[in-house]
Amino acid sequence: MTTLSIANRDMLYSLSWYMYARQTALRAALSFRTPLSVTDQTDMRVHYSGYFLNVLAAIVLFRETTTLQPNKFEAQLYSRLVFDGFQDGEANYSYIRELRNAVVHRGLDITSAVHVDGNFPMILAEPKVKNQKRRKTFVAFDKYLLHVIAKCESVVGSVMLDCLNAAGIFEASIDAQAAVAAYREAVEQSHAMPEGIKAMALATEFKPEWAVAAHGSAMAKLRGALAPCNATKPSAS
Repeated sequence: MTTLSIANRDMLYSLSWYMYARQTALRAALSFRTPLSVTDQTDMRVHYSGYFLNVLAAIVLFRETTTLQPNKFEAQLYSRLVFDGFQDGEANYSYIRELRNAVVHRGLDITSAVHVDGNFPMILAEPKVKNQKRRKTFVAFDKYLLHVIAKCESVVGSVMLDCLNAAGIFEASIDAQAAVAAYREAVEQSHAMPEGIKAMALATEFKPEWAVAAHGSAMAKLRGALAPCNATKPSAS
């Protein structure tokens, strides 16, 4: 059985955070209805932007952790991120990457163009985005931003899950003694805990089986975080 390093364990916990954050961002984005106040417009922009910031952060994190992708995550992502009329998965990925970059580095408002369906604001996807050197252009693979998101949801989490399953990550153990040592180090280095509380924490036995149980719970949460979000227009209320 594979034993996860502390670094790989922490990467998985970070991946779980990003993927949960993207769920939260999308859930909040889908809650808005017209008429939109100025505050609503700002918040909607923040949440739709947050979806792409977090899903791209998760993808980049996964791509950079080569020890956890024996079946080549990037190649699978490109091969599956293809849709009718948009058969270049790498170009489709480049579109969402550069959309995210435009939000982060150039302040792009990805909610600036809207159609209204009933009372639900259907954001139009930015038709084209350029890379940071402005030498390459990538086109949206759907008209509406929500449909772009739905297509991302149909692919990204499932590719990650397949790669993690292929690597045996959910069956992997952790080095319980190393986890206990990491816990003690975190307590010792904490800038928030008063010294008296640190002393009490360090004097209390932290059992290795607690670390194992906590990791098992974290892996169950990771599976949940990788599940696709409901990215359909909400029913009229």
